[in-house]
Amino acid sequence: MTDDPDAFELGVAIASVLDAAGIPNALGGAIALAAWGVPRATVDVDINVFVDDGGIGEVLDVLERDAGIQVDRTVAQRGHRDDGLMVLKSASGLRVDVFTPSIEFSWEAARTATRHQILGAEVSLLSAEALAVFKLLFFRSKDIADLERLVATQQGRMDLAYVRRHIADMMGDEDPRVRKWDDLVDQFA
Repeated sequence: MTDDPDAFELGVAIASVLDAAGIPNALGGAIALAAWGVPRATVDVDINVFVDDGGIGEVLDVLERDAGIQVDRTVAQRGHRDDGLMVLKSASGLRVDVFTPSIEFSWEAARTATRHQILGAEVSLLSAEALAVFKLLFFRSKDIADLERLVATQQGRMDLAYVRRHIADMMGDEDPRVRKWDDLVDQFA
């Protein structure tokens, strides 16, 4: 890793130290999108850790000690408890979003994570399908743009019905997210 790493270098370094500590994890966000064929710039790292409440302290220990992440434990614990999201900073100031299991689908995302080579290291990434489900849950305009490119790029390699089934199970068939997914599949698949 360089002295002033970019988000991809930092993400790989974080995933590697979590792997070395035996903490299940998967990179998401722009890093996972790039691996699935949709490269775009990013200035933060999104990583999912698949631990129960009792494992959060160890996650924070490893990030602080082995990855040089700045941790305010009170704020991080509150973020985990309230939102399933701990917002941290790297030594160089990059934002690191650590997602913790706040919904049952998180454990499904852990089950479907896949290993990929990025920058010479083998790391876990969210599957294209899990990434799509999470992006639909966030449902911001940038997530919709990412989903358009992801569906168009995957052309037959992505289980589109899996995404619809999971988002409909969580949100209901009439939810705008389900309708948007159907539109994206019709338009870009």
